[in-house]
Amino acid sequence: MFYTKEQRNIIDMLFPGMPEYHRVLDSIGDFCERDILPGAKSVDQEGLFPKENLLRTAGKGIFGLPFPREYGGGNYPFPVYIAALEMLAKACANTALHVSIQGMICEGIRLFGSDTQKTRFLKEEGLAEGRRLIAFALTEPCCGSDVRAIRMKAVRSKEGYILNGSKMLITNAGEAEFSLVFAKADKGISAFLVSSRARGFQVMKTIPKLGFRGNQLSAIRLEDCLVPEEDLLGDEGKGLEYAKQILNSGRMTIAAIGVGIAQAAFAKSVFYSKKREAFGEKIANFQLVQEKISDMATAISAARLMTCHAAYLKFRGEDAALQASQAKLFSSEMSQKVCDQAIQIHGGYGYTDAHDVHRHWRDARLLTIGEGTSDMLRLLIAHLALKEG
Repeated sequence: MFYTKEQRNIIDMLFPGMPEYHRVLDSIGDFCERDILPGAKSVDQEGLFPKENLLRTAGKGIFGLPFPREYGGGNYPFPVYIAALEMLAKACANTALHVSIQGMICEGIRLFGSDTQKTRFLKEEGLAEGRRLIAFALTEPCCGSDVRAIRMKAVRSKEGYILNGSKMLITNAGEAEFSLVFAKADKGISAFLVSSRARGFQVMKTIPKLGFRGNQLSAIRLEDCLVPEEDLLGDEGKGLEYAKQILNSGRMTIAAIGVGIAQAAFAKSVFYSKKREAFGEKIANFQLVQEKISDMATAISAARLMTCHAAYLKFRGEDAALQASQAKLFSSEMSQKVCDQAIQIHGGYGYTDAHDVHRHWRDARLLTIGEGTSDMLRLLIAHLALKEG
């Protein structure tokens, strides 16, 4: 079963007496195992954009789970969405990453957009449901973690804003119909909802990478790109604050993806250790293999609980910046370690394509970098902990 007993227990703990949530998650788990999992290896090996997976996922309502029904969403609590993302990542991390990025941007529009923007982008353009995609364009060739140093300019004109500059390492800019672009305006860093069809919007190149090969990384350039004033998200000069809150949501979903990737590697390790024989017995009987299995299972459970805790705080409307950062830091590093141990348990076969194990390690490696590197999150966690103290 893709919907694990531990996930079920957590949902029961957070939302007692809500069998509907279990029915939804049971159905999503079956869907992930039946319709998404079989093609995951091909998506990675062939570097395929998982278009069919995304269409199926949108049809299943997973994109829209946490959003209000008025925008085409399911209006489910954020921890339910997190549980669904974990299962989706266990089936195909590439598909889950698309949903994660889409969800955090849609949450930014929900939080900071005007009523007109919410209706247009979330409902009419179908972003909340996943009928169309949107990219997150913050990183530049000069800067990633140092957001204040971005150089893209937004100059006011009679028609709106003229944007000039470059962005780097942008996920699926070539596949998305829109991008949330951050640029420096007169009052400071601001966020703009930019159509990929806008004149002057160019996808420059696709960048080869280690993992998540079904998600293209691209460089984009905006040259005298006109963005209407009504497509400024929120207020001019508040883009940095918006980015922080958007990324807090994204860190929870990335943490869930980390748990899902680790769960996939763990399940393969348990299965393999029960089948593989050495020195006349199953390697699952070897103490050092059992130690690895024990550490993997414990770390996955801890990461899942931390992630659900952060998601529950968000659901209750509380400030979860600290908990989101902790969950993302712990889950991403946990996932990398679990996948490394999975390769070790599989021995030489783990290093080959035979059991499709190293895919999980390659995917997990990104999680310690995207949505805030582990290094920057440690600084942020220390800052928030010291501030609370």
